[in-house]
Amino acid sequence: MENGKWKMGNQRPMTNDQGLRTKDQGPIRVMIVDDHHMVRKGLATFLKTQADLELVGEASGGEEAVRLCQQLQPDVVLMDLVMPGMDGAAATRAIREHRPEIQVIALTSFMERELVEAALEAGAIGYLLKNVSPDELANAIRAAHAGRPTLAPEAAQALVQGEKLERLAHAIVNAPPDASTLPALLREHVPGMFSNCGIEIRIFPDQTLLHHPADGPSAADPMWKWLRTTSQTHHFLPGATLPWGGKRGGAGATLAVVPIIGIESKQPVGGICVWRHRDLDTIADLLPVAKSLAAQISSTLHSAQVYAQTLAHETVARELAMAGQIQASFLPDELPDVAGWQLAATLHPARETSGDFYDFILLPDGRLGIVIADVADKGMGAALYMALSRTLIRTYATEYLTRPDLVFNAANRRILMDARAGLFVTVFYGILDPGSGTLHYCNAGHHPPYLLRADDREPIQELRRTGMALGVIEDATWEQATVRLAPGDMLVLYTDGITDAEDGTGSFFGRERLRETVRAHVGCSAQDMQDALIAEVHEFMGETPQFDDITLVIVKEVL
Repeated sequence: MENGKWKMGNQRPMTNDQGLRTKDQGPIRVMIVDDHHMVRKGLATFLKTQADLELVGEASGGEEAVRLCQQLQPDVVLMDLVMPGMDGAAATRAIREHRPEIQVIALTSFMERELVEAALEAGAIGYLLKNVSPDELANAIRAAHAGRPTLAPEAAQALVQGEKLERLAHAIVNAPPDASTLPALLREHVPGMFSNCGIEIRIFPDQTLLHHPADGPSAADPMWKWLRTTSQTHHFLPGATLPWGGKRGGAGATLAVVPIIGIESKQPVGGICVWRHRDLDTIADLLPVAKSLAAQISSTLHSAQVYAQTLAHETVARELAMAGQIQASFLPDELPDVAGWQLAATLHPARETSGDFYDFILLPDGRLGIVIADVADKGMGAALYMALSRTLIRTYATEYLTRPDLVFNAANRRILMDARAGLFVTVFYGILDPGSGTLHYCNAGHHPPYLLRADDREPIQELRRTGMALGVIEDATWEQATVRLAPGDMLVLYTDGITDAEDGTGSFFGRERLRETVRAHVGCSAQDMQDALIAEVHEFMGETPQFDDITLVIVKEVL
């Protein structure tokens, strides 16, 4: 990013005054990267129709693309982004690092902001959707070869909408914490995100936050009643049967509806309705920004609710008691039931409130987000900081579904904007695919969890830090790492309340004692492992008062 704008690729000298190769210089050498055979076949057929373009190779994945680029040295690579193994952004970065003269055009079916940003940050000179016309694709290849960027209008719109969402987020952070100015902020920022659209935002049962245009029609009451029953986004074209009854008129507007999900209740607390009278087939393109807007509103309402509760405390004792109840409600009421896996978790606060927390976040396609964290302080300040951190991590986890590094980037920025207490929080966040056992994770300065292998062929593996704690510096970054759990393997996550537990002589429980206890119970269930560790810690402490919060999460794949 340069001066607030995305810089696409590295420009190279043009080959002639028009930036195109002459006949004597030969055709532009093109390589195709896509994990779908039919897509590669279609692109190969297209390239054969262009006299100045030559197909020199094909790859079905990122690793193969990097290897072939070293061998074939194409001029331009058409790169899919969403592929198993090494994704397109990672492959683009690797290619550009080793062969900066090779230009990469991201050619994908997706236009989510995070994908666009990731591709451009990796060095792609262009970003196109797969529904691009043959002429547009050919011209983009020629432009890339000449060092000129090409960005699909839909991708540019995603970036612009993302910037507008960021401006709204900044305005909300600087607004009164009771959300009293939220309707005015929505009127100022939201209409520009949905050009040529009408939009209505309501909080149930009957509060209207935004109605734009002011003199425009309102969404039907039966639609709002139905929206209370669904947690999914929907869009309806003219003529579609509506789940709340009737049909869209044949010449009417297209309609998109997005529920606003309560952070604690996990139920719809309001909704967003967007309608458009032209460009009818593009209404689905508005869903990502509408979902992000819904998450912002939900977070704002939740923060206002916490603020109002805090103001209502009449005494310090009542404040502490209420804070403890709120914190307890942040923890999962029950652990997710994941087929083939055992989960166990516990939190023992040292005071009425805690700076520790853990969370399990149900994600699409059966994935499970696993969080354990520790605020570097104690008391009410740490408890409030914990509430803010937990809310932001959960919110961004549902926005960046497979990228824990992007979750940390977004949460870190918001933490630094929202909180000025000089605190920070260490966090481990992993995204588990229960079907494959794959765990993508980032460790933000947290004590390394232990991975125990059932076959006992390897020593205990530590999932070490991949970046610093959240809330320290704004431009911090985190690397994403991956491990795979096999049947019988167990993951032990903990906070320093375990390793720093003291006995009557002032000795610490320590990591080595923790490792020995874990190793001694490697074949037991997740719950038995948790019980054994907690019992060992309390036996070690004896009558010594607990000084720090003790939090433990166990994840095991069943044999």
